[in-house]
Amino acid sequence: MITGNTNGITFVILDRLENLYELTIDSDSIFSYELVTEMNQITKLIKKELCVVINRRGKITGISIGKVSSAEIPALEVKDKKLSGFRVIHTHPSGDSRLSSMDTSALMELKLDAIAAIGVKENIEDVNINIGLIEVHNSALSYKELRNLSLEACLELDFKDKTAYAEKALISVKPEDDDVERAILAGTDTEESLEELEGLAEACNISVVHTVFQRTNRIHSAYYTGQGKVQEVSHLRQLTGANLVIFDDELSGSQVRNLERIIKCRVIDRTTLILDIFARRAKSREGMLQVELAMLNHKLPRLRDANANLSRIKGGVGLKGGVGSRGPGEKKLESDRRHIEKRIEEIKAELSKVVKQRAVQKTKRTKNNINRVAIVGYTNAGKSTLRNKICEISKSNNLSKEGVLEADMLFATLDTTVRAVTLPDNRKIALSDTVGFISKLPHELVEAFKSTLEELSEADLLLHVIDASNENAINQIEAVNEVIRELNAQDKNTIIVLNKIDKAGLENLQALRNFLKGEKIMEVSAVKEINLKELLEMIGREIPNKLLEKEFIIPYSEQKLISLLHESANVVKEDYTEDGTRIKALIQEEIYNRYVNFELS
Repeated sequence: MITGNTNGITFVILDRLENLYELTIDSDSIFSYELVTEMNQITKLIKKELCVVINRRGKITGISIGKVSSAEIPALEVKDKKLSGFRVIHTHPSGDSRLSSMDTSALMELKLDAIAAIGVKENIEDVNINIGLIEVHNSALSYKELRNLSLEACLELDFKDKTAYAEKALISVKPEDDDVERAILAGTDTEESLEELEGLAEACNISVVHTVFQRTNRIHSAYYTGQGKVQEVSHLRQLTGANLVIFDDELSGSQVRNLERIIKCRVIDRTTLILDIFARRAKSREGMLQVELAMLNHKLPRLRDANANLSRIKGGVGLKGGVGSRGPGEKKLESDRRHIEKRIEEIKAELSKVVKQRAVQKTKRTKNNINRVAIVGYTNAGKSTLRNKICEISKSNNLSKEGVLEADMLFATLDTTVRAVTLPDNRKIALSDTVGFISKLPHELVEAFKSTLEELSEADLLLHVIDASNENAINQIEAVNEVIRELNAQDKNTIIVLNKIDKAGLENLQALRNFLKGEKIMEVSAVKEINLKELLEMIGREIPNKLLEKEFIIPYSEQKLISLLHESANVVKEDYTEDGTRIKALIQEEIYNRYVNFELS
């Protein structure tokens, strides 16, 4: 019996196919010369795939016209530690013998003894054949593909021994751990963006088993990417055992539902992944509230009406209320939406209190004439390391305070910290680091973290930290500048800090210098402590000087005032006279008021 797409196939061809059932294949060989020759000739005539199923006794059990997926393989009980006992031989009319994702998916899912693809040619001697075999790698089920084999090489292949070896190795296969997230990444933007998505996945402890990239200018309204690519991802999921698919862009609720229906596993987008990382990294009360607010704003328009038919019923037979009190009540969807909206308002109220507290702190810093410097930059550019090193080498007495986490990962730190740093001219500044930026930063996060990111708009100076060793650094600069513009901080006095120059290639470094021509640039290595003191001096030159230059004569009876002056001001010159110690210093106005009686006219 011939199955599959038999429309338009003549009876003569069908008879030739039926005759194939009479062939007997040697159990040591994957197929016979006669079988491949006839399959090659018939495929040339019908211009359709031809699929033959053979059992271990060498008997053909099924012949189908069409793709592997349409081949009718007899019902078989696939056991955990054994192969199915069937091999599939099929043709590719295009002449390309490479196994498709559908081929390898069938091999893995059905645990076939083997799958062979015949690249159809005019002459049988020119035919190329690829063979897929089950194998075990690191105690996990895998496969290998023998490529571009001649017909003669395939006939000499010791197929029976390879099958026996694979079955023996199957004993060591470990069952898949459902608690481990194994993800396939899919993107249509750039390969660099897809690599960054892989870094985000790793930061979330997700194991990336495969990446799929399709360059396209058109986003499919229903599936984001083309249906063919979605089918490929579905087959890859079966092949790799993935239980999660992450798309490198923001998906609508309907796109997620459509993709999950076809791929048959959980699907999330880049925004959801970033929000999850933020939820894991946030430690302060404010940070956790900001992340929760972002997640709720992202979730609200994507609520699914999964339980729309389950309504709350008011009243009923035998209950008080009578006519008019029965009928469909509030749907669960509406209840969920109202609950989320209520929680959003609660979080906004709590965050407003935090903003007021920060305003009080800012007022104190302003009163003390302390300049504010904010560190900004792309995630993993080295902001935390730079901030910790600056605090270490400065003269400020804040070394007892814990430094922020340094790690080579995306979004290692989220919560903003402010530390006092003493400049070489003895002025103190408030140095704050901010959350790292990233391309396609979710709008919900920018909105939620606006109270934190206000540090940028209110700072006297910005340090824009750039990873000079990253080949994609120019795109990262533009992504950061885009967020800075959104916060209306684009006109701030800024120092460009090219970090990691110890790892940067000369060509990449020169390209950055050319791109940033005209900007104030300092090249440093935070880890190697290269040019950090020079950076502090440059910060001192760029921030407004709020110190008064005054000269005093302090009587020797008031020597305690001299030590205080050394601690709180920048002493420029000091001499000893008959009347007392003569000191010239740069001093804050508040401190100056205590010394005004000793000032030289």
